[in-house]
Amino acid sequence: MFIKIIDSVTKASFFVASLALALIVIIFCMEIIMRYFFAAPTSWGPDTVTFLFCASLMLAMPEVTRENSHIAVSIILDFSPHSFAQKFKLVLYAVSFCVVSYVFYVSMIEFVRLFETGINTLGSFRVPKWIVFGFIPFGLGLSAIQFVVLIKKQLSENLVYKKGA
Repeated sequence: MFIKIIDSVTKASFFVASLALALIVIIFCMEIIMRYFFAAPTSWGPDTVTFLFCASLMLAMPEVTRENSHIAVSIILDFSPHSFAQKFKLVLYAVSFCVVSYVFYVSMIEFVRLFETGINTLGSFRVPKWIVFGFIPFGLGLSAIQFVVLIKKQLSENLVYKKGA
């Protein structure tokens, strides 16, 4: 049940990331038309694209983790015996979980600081930084949970492989 809830939140997060990416494309196209055809670029376009890019990236990261579809140099896994590759994957997931969890912790501290101080972004229009920055700990935290799910699945695969051998 817990995994289904986490996967649903992850898929919803990815959907919102996709919408943010679509908005980036629309705003860029509008900005090009306004700039080159009407000589009147928007003042808010570049800043909005930057904010949406942060949201898109961090909201998509948990789905990439869930699908285990991140970029990887897998030469060690590809040319190793199956049993070693399975154990090595487990170690990689555990190390990745530790790193992502630590970065989540650090980003959460910064998020709370930004929320408490009320610092705004610089640019053509000001937005509280915590609103933009909030996507970072959210994406990292959800990715850390997805690494726990991957570790659980990998442990299950290792047990099945041992029983079958």
